[in-house]
Amino acid sequence: MRLGDLAGQDHAVALLLRAVEAGRVAHAYLFDGPPGVGKRSAAIGLGMALACPEEPGTGCGRCDVCRRILAGNHPDVRVFAPATAQFLIEQAQEIVLLASGRPHEAPARVLVLDDADRLNPNAANCLLKTLEEPFPGTHLILVTAAPDRLLPTIRSRTQRVRFVPVRPALLERIARDRGAPPERAQVAAALAAGSVAALGELLGGEAEAALWQVVSDLRRAAADRQMGPLFAAAAAAGDKEGKERLPAALALLGRFYRDALAVAAGADDLVLLRARAAELAPLAEAARRHPGLSTLRRALAAVVEADTALAGNANAVLAVERLLLELRACEQEAA
Repeated sequence: MRLGDLAGQDHAVALLLRAVEAGRVAHAYLFDGPPGVGKRSAAIGLGMALACPEEPGTGCGRCDVCRRILAGNHPDVRVFAPATAQFLIEQAQEIVLLASGRPHEAPARVLVLDDADRLNPNAANCLLKTLEEPFPGTHLILVTAAPDRLLPTIRSRTQRVRFVPVRPALLERIARDRGAPPERAQVAAALAAGSVAALGELLGGEAEAALWQVVSDLRRAAADRQMGPLFAAAAAAGDKEGKERLPAALALLGRFYRDALAVAAGADDLVLLRARAAELAPLAEAARRHPGLSTLRRALAAVVEADTALAGNANAVLAVERLLLELRACEQEAA
């Protein structure tokens, strides 16, 4: 995509387009931010903006040069990914060689290192002088979601451009533009954690109905006055199929409680799961009867705690049992 078409990265895009317009593109950049938010696309878009003969400064996305860049077939806009678990010294040497000469045909050369945090010390040290003084018109772009794993000597030789998680409302709009029905778009946006790449995977994966069923089962067990359903729901969450769905279901449950908290606070414009308004209302109404909306706040904190425990390989059954015990006050009052 063209640099200006990148969704949700207004600050980074504006900074780069200003640099192109002023002829002050840095010789080395560090594009850092969460996975799947468009860092690599921005690097390729910058290459188009510098190389496109039809719309220089922005890139047209249609001409032969832009099409070859997008297809990965242009000699002056190259993307390098780790050949193994790490970048090999041979790859670093190839980059150094390319950066030491004139572009083949474009006015500038752009060399992109994807997952640059996987540079081993030898490969990183090989690039130091090139990062500091590449051939005029050559620009190196290091792309990473883990900038702290890069050597300080690498980071100090680059201009940092930060990329941020994409707002849920924008993710929902992207999902609907791709043909997703409203509720599926809302659920995918809630679970994507700010990532356009994750959004695409969610839209092409398991239907949201299965996740909502898990959420409903957990809430129903917490609302029951008897303890039996609570232990049964926890046991179901611990079997093979339950474990596979549990992380996504907890993320959806957390968003559900967060939206109920927004409704209870009178901030309806912040609600994402609008298709579930009828289920959010009783929770919000019950929460208003407690100082500081304390029951909903505790419920949301319990979901976060359970998710953290599961990420640390805690016993799924025990984590869900504890979660449901914490949710009882909130769910029983709203039932």
